[in-house]
Amino acid sequence: MLETMDIRDPESLRAIANPVRQRILMQLAVAGHARAADLAEAIGQPANSVSFHLRVLARAGMIVEAPEHARDRRDRVWKNVATSYNVKPAAGDAADLILRPTVEWLSEVFAHGGHEETRDAGRTFMLTTMMLTRDDANELILELSQLLNRWSERSLAASRDEPVTPREVYQLLTAVAPRDDPRGDADTDAKG
Repeated sequence: MLETMDIRDPESLRAIANPVRQRILMQLAVAGHARAADLAEAIGQPANSVSFHLRVLARAGMIVEAPEHARDRRDRVWKNVATSYNVKPAAGDAADLILRPTVEWLSEVFAHGGHEETRDAGRTFMLTTMMLTRDDANELILELSQLLNRWSERSLAASRDEPVTPREVYQLLTAVAPRDDPRGDADTDAKG
């Protein structure tokens, strides 16, 4: 199994952009391998819908059949080809396929993240501005990557060790880049 699969082509971008397919990939990471019916039950989707999404992921090369886990030749069992998937920003129409739905999701989180009751529910929005050198930024990116990898491994291990404990799929969007405002000192509150 690959450690990280780089997502570059439009078919793979479309495959990973769908939230149901993201949940399928996560569930396969937890279970190691699974059938469509098992995945459907785990993520609360109809089996025929999950079968469709599995075919899309397979065509994109993100999952493969695991015949070693099948009961017979008709039994289709699937597994991930990588432990993580890295979307390359320059890949095709990544902005339209990945960023646009993510920004819509982020807008929803932002709209509801400032309330005390939603913060207690594990939902928040954070924006931090820093003055960094390029080396500082690279060090920060490395530390964030290590932290996220630790939490990802920890959550997968906990999901495997305690499968009956209810869990939700959380997403964390991380962007570290120089922030240049092309409008200069324009008032962002100004209308029109």
